[in-house]
Amino acid sequence: MRILLYMDNQVITGPDLAEINRVKSQLSAAFEMKDLGDLHYFLGIEVIHIPNSILLTQRHYVLNMLYKFEMTDCRSISTPLDKNLKLHRVSRAPCDKKSFWQIVGSLIYLSDSIVGHLAQTV
Repeated sequence: MRILLYMDNQVITGPDLAEINRVKSQLSAAFEMKDLGDLHYFLGIEVIHIPNSILLTQRHYVLNMLYKFEMTDCRSISTPLDKNLKLHRVSRAPCDKKSFWQIVGSLIYLSDSIVGHLAQTV
């Protein structure tokens, strides 16, 4: 059994439904709790229930990033640049450092958060 707790949000999971219900009963006797049913969203991670398994995704977070950074019209490609491409400066227009660091921070959070949350539950 695992109990995931973050601030006032908790997830109780495990293979034994009777044990989960017993723990929930004990906790609700000591604390004010509300059972919201099956888990669908926790700490920015969407939980999709499929037969005999679950799928964890951050699709919503990625879509919000695309809207925030005005990249909804971008096309995906398997390799962004030719590995032999020689880059050169086209203009000396200053870049927006704040936006750049916000994008970098969002990408770091995206790549780090799912791995971190999963590692903490093992």
